[in-house]
Amino acid sequence: MPDRYQTVVFKLLPPILVGLGFISLTGEAGRSLRGRYLLGNLHSSWMSRETLMGALFILSAGLDFLSPHVIFKISALLAAAGLIISHGFIVYRAVAVKSWNDPLVPLHFVTSGLSMGVGLTLLLGGCSNITFGPPSILTGIICMLLNLIVWLTYRYLQGDIFFLSTSGSPVSSMLTLGIGHLLPVVLLLLHVLMPAAETKGTFQDILSALAGLAILAGGVGQKVVILLGDNYLRGIMMGQPKGSRQGV
Repeated sequence: MPDRYQTVVFKLLPPILVGLGFISLTGEAGRSLRGRYLLGNLHSSWMSRETLMGALFILSAGLDFLSPHVIFKISALLAAAGLIISHGFIVYRAVAVKSWNDPLVPLHFVTSGLSMGVGLTLLLGGCSNITFGPPSILTGIICMLLNLIVWLTYRYLQGDIFFLSTSGSPVSSMLTLGIGHLLPVVLLLLHVLMPAAETKGTFQDILSALAGLAILAGGVGQKVVILLGDNYLRGIMMGQPKGSRQGV
C-alpha cells in the first residue's frame, strides 16, 4: 500500500471517527440546535469538557495532517486523553446508576480507550501490510493487561451490587475476557514468536488484523455491559444536595 495512502488512513481516520461520534450524538438529541451552548459550562460539566476536547483533537489532528509538527501531535495527544477522561467522568457522574458511581469507571474508560486504540492500529496495520516489531507488540499487550486488571477489579471486587449489575451473561464474559483479551494475547505472541519464513510477513499481517478485530470486539462488549447491563438504579429526589451520592 502506498505510503501516502497509509498516512491518510492513520492520520485522518481518528478525527473522522470522533467527528462522526459527535454528529451521531447531535442527531440523537431532541433539540440539536442547542448544542451550541455546550461550551458554556466548562467549569462544571464534563459534557462541555468532552466537546472542547473533541474539537481540539479534530483540529490538532487535521492541522498535523496538513502540516506535520510536533506541537500539533502533542496537542492531539493531550486532547485525546482529555476526551477519554471526559467520557469516563460523564458516566461516573450519572448518580442514578449505582454501579457507575465508582472511581474505577473513569480509569476503565482510559484503559479501554488505550486498548481499543491498540486494536484499531493492529487492524489497520494488518490490512495495510505494516509489520509491527516486538516493542510495539509488547506495548499493545501491556495496554490490554492494564485494561483486563481494571475490568476484573471493577466487576468482581467492588461488592455484590457491582458484580450483579455488570456480570452479564456467559456469552458476554466470553466476549470481554476470552475474545477481547485472551485471544489477542495469544495471536500477538504467535506474531512475535513465528519462525522466519518467506510468508512470515503475510501471516503476521493476518495475526495483527485478527488480534485487532478481537480487541475491538472485546472493548465494545465491555461498553455494552457497563452502559446497557447496569440496571441497579437509586432514587433521585428533586432538591437533593449537589454532589450527593446517597440514595433515597
